[in-house]
Amino acid sequence: MRLTYSTSNYLNTDISNAQGHKLYTITTPRGAKQITTITKYRWSGNNSVEETMGVVEWHKLKKTIIRFNGKELEADAMLAKRAWENGRYFTGPDKRSYKWKLGATYCWLKSAESDGELARFHQKNLGIRKESHPPYLDVSSKAVHMMDHIIITYLYVEKLRQEQGGQRQQSQSNSLDFQNQINQINQINQINNQIIQATTPPPPPPPGC
Repeated sequence: MRLTYSTSNYLNTDISNAQGHKLYTITTPRGAKQITTITKYRWSGNNSVEETMGVVEWHKLKKTIIRFNGKELEADAMLAKRAWENGRYFTGPDKRSYKWKLGATYCWLKSAESDGELARFHQKNLGIRKESHPPYLDVSSKAVHMMDHIIITYLYVEKLRQEQGGQRQQSQSNSLDFQNQINQINQINQINNQIIQATTPPPPPPPGC
C-alpha cells in the first residue's frame, strides 16, 4: 500500500491513499513548544469523520512524550533502544515486536524476528534518473493492520535519523577542519625549513683544504 505525502516536510503534511482519499493530516505549528498532532480520517462513501489519532510533544531538555491509544508514554519507552543497535523497537497491536531501522537516507520497518521489509519511506524524486514521484511511505500488506502505529512511530524515528545525520555531518566537518589545520601546519613547517636552508651559510671547509 502506497501512502503519498503532500510535502517532504514529514511534520506538516497530508497523507493520502492511491485513490486520493486523505487518511491522515500531520500538523506541527511553530512556537516555543513544539507539538505535532496527527488527525485521522475515517471514510464512509464520500464522507469522512475526523479524529485526533495521536500527539507528539517534542522536548530537547527532557523526554519527548507520545499520546496514543489513550495512553501517554515517553517516546523512548514506546520506541525502545537496545544496546549496540541502530534502531527502535515497538510493540504492535498484535502484541508482536517490530523494529524501525535507521539508515543514512531513510527508515524502514521489519519484524523483530525477521528481516522482511514491512514499510519504507521514499523521498521525493524529481525524475532526473528515475521516474518522478512525490514522497511516499510504502507499507506491506502484512503491516496494514497497524497503520496508526506505523504513522506515529515513523515520526519519531525519522526525527532521530535526521538528528543523527546532522551529528554525523558535524563530526565529519570537525574532522575535516582538524585535518585542514594539520595540513596547514605541515605546509608552514615545510616553508620554514626551506627558509632556514636558504639563509643558513654553508659550513666552512675543513682545515688543510
